[in-house]
Amino acid sequence: MEGWSLGYKAILLFYIMGVAYLGHASLSPWFILSILFYCSLNIASHIGSKRSWLLPLFSVLSILLILLSAYSIESMILLLLPPNLYELISYYLRKVWPAIFFMISPLLLLQLDQFSLYLLIALLSYIFYTNLQTSTEKIERYRHEQEDLHQEVFQLTKRLHENNEWMKQSEYSSKLEERNRLSQEIHDKVGHAMTGALIQMEASKRLLHKDPEQSVALLNNAIHISKDGIETVRRVLHNMKPPTEQLGINRLKLILDEFSSNHSIQPSFMYKGNLDLITPMQWRVIQENTREALTNTMRYADATTVSVDIQVLNTLIRVEVLDNGSGVHKVKKGLGITGMEERTAAVNGTIIVDGSRGFSVTMIMPYAKI
Repeated sequence: MEGWSLGYKAILLFYIMGVAYLGHASLSPWFILSILFYCSLNIASHIGSKRSWLLPLFSVLSILLILLSAYSIESMILLLLPPNLYELISYYLRKVWPAIFFMISPLLLLQLDQFSLYLLIALLSYIFYTNLQTSTEKIERYRHEQEDLHQEVFQLTKRLHENNEWMKQSEYSSKLEERNRLSQEIHDKVGHAMTGALIQMEASKRLLHKDPEQSVALLNNAIHISKDGIETVRRVLHNMKPPTEQLGINRLKLILDEFSSNHSIQPSFMYKGNLDLITPMQWRVIQENTREALTNTMRYADATTVSVDIQVLNTLIRVEVLDNGSGVHKVKKGLGITGMEERTAAVNGTIIVDGSRGFSVTMIMPYAKI
């Protein structure tokens, strides 16, 4: 604001100097000295603007200098009064509309031929400074709002970072707890069984020559205990390992969630049939082809919806990725479609691409021979 104010005052000052020069053919030394003092006061006011108590002091000194110079040297200098009066009044009053009355009060000191010019300068100064102050307040308000937004973003980022750290710590703690549970379960069930079997075998060894029948009975008992322990290990490991169906669906859902977070389209996901029949290799093909089809949808289809449908039928597996985009009359196979065909062919499947109703990619794969 100070820069615009100095610029406006400089324009008035050059105008006054031009009118005085044309009117008197020369500028007196006292006139030039008063102008220099006025410039010095305003520049000093601009430099010391960070100390608010200096602003009204420099404004008062400028007003006194203008009045003194107008009375003893050149009455045209009174045209510099309106901006200085406005600055002084706006420092003490929050509502600046009364400033117009103070700005036009020096009309009584002017001659009639300067009356209309001063009134025009006063009105222009009031309009200029009012708009300048309004714009400055808006800029300051926007700056504070931006700072608040930055602070809010910082706090949200900090909380997100803390939540991520908490999630990592929670995941790590869950893994430790699961490892501890698994270790305890193996120790309690398998360890005790193996210890009992070892004791039975040691006893059988000692009775091998003394009491062969008892030795065989102990050995059979140890074998039975060992089988139970091995079965317990298998059961524990089987309970820990997630089904292939869950791994496949969860990874595919991660791909769809990543797609929806990066784009405005929320894909729909449907599946039907016994998904356990889909092998890990087929799940990988489905996931990679779905990712490629979604990428093509965003690049070329201009679609608003996209769906992924998995059906495990009687003799084959059918997966369709369909959007409602513009489609194409003739499909041109690029690197993306070629890559999908190659991946699907690796599991003895095929790809059907259709652009007649939106754009669809259909994968058909037979059951894998186990």
